[in-house]
Amino acid sequence: MFEKKFITERLLIRDYKKSDIDGFLRVVNQPEIYATTYGIPKRYSRARAEWWFSMIKENKKNGSAHEFAVLIGESEKYIGNVGLININSLHNRAEISYYIDREYMNMGYATEAAREMLIYGFEKLNLNKISGVCMSINKASRRVMEKLGMVYEGTLREDMLKDGIYYDLDRLSILKKEFFYKK
Repeated sequence: MFEKKFITERLLIRDYKKSDIDGFLRVVNQPEIYATTYGIPKRYSRARAEWWFSMIKENKKNGSAHEFAVLIGESEKYIGNVGLININSLHNRAEISYYIDREYMNMGYATEAAREMLIYGFEKLNLNKISGVCMSINKASRRVMEKLGMVYEGTLREDMLKDGIYYDLDRLSILKKEFFYKK
């Protein structure tokens, strides 16, 4: 299977490589990442990271998800993840997923990477709808989705139990016909 890569103004977004594992562990184990995401465990071991790397390759093969490493341009420093997950080819929809290293938060990197995923999803995967879900307390993630033109669909009340506390999740989405971008 061929390697997929996207180049934006400031980022290189590409398939994961084994050499990304140390950067991945550094970022994914940051307390800020755990505190504001609903799908990442509190502590990632190297063995779990290796399992996850193999799982994303398998997901890409079977078409259920496409996740990519987000790197700072030419330096290729790993700063996060972006992708389309829960791809449903029957209904032409998917969910967007992303996180960014705490050192690079609030600099527009998540929006820049996620915009590439919308283009990829609508143009290459022929999706009709891309949704996103974030913890309601994660205002920054919601802002990213709003900057992308996503529309609030609703709040899933106390939908997630984390560390003994129930959290609400906000759901936003965008349709292919609503997404305008520069080619």
